[in-house]
Amino acid sequence: MSEDQKRQLNQQLWNIANTLHVKMDADAWKTLEVASFSTLSKLYKNLKHQLPEKATIAKEMGLNLHSELSSWLEAIAYIRNIVAHHSRLWSRNMVKRPTEKINNPIGHWFTNPLQLVQTKKPFLLISCMVYLCNEVTPRNHIKSKILELFKANPKIPVYKLGFLNNWEKEPLWQ
Repeated sequence: MSEDQKRQLNQQLWNIANTLHVKMDADAWKTLEVASFSTLSKLYKNLKHQLPEKATIAKEMGLNLHSELSSWLEAIAYIRNIVAHHSRLWSRNMVKRPTEKINNPIGHWFTNPLQLVQTKKPFLLISCMVYLCNEVTPRNHIKSKILELFKANPKIPVYKLGFLNNWEKEPLWQ
């Protein structure tokens, strides 16, 4: 966490404490509530690999290895920053890429190997987010909203995002 981020987080916590007239012994959940997604990703990545809680968190997110979740969180934080800062996501090659081959996925994933272009473009990252949403909130609507968006805009070439080769027939997208 940068010094600037620490100052900002400390200021937010002090403001909350002063407003609520409480002592500055913040519970962990209160601190994490105001942490950025990037900070949460780094916290998870920096947990000791031997901690059983790290594996438990990954398991609760539908993954069997903590290294998979760490990779996914880091890549999601990257794409979140692209979108949050109004940068172009369209046809972009992803610098941070999540682990594609996951070990015995608990939920629906890909049955066919992805092409290199699908791992370079936002397709894989978007698929990871759909997977995590499916595991955490089984009745979520993220996948249907993405599909509706594509259907409402048929002239947009979704292959530039990496959506190609019968992607919609993969178990994750059905």
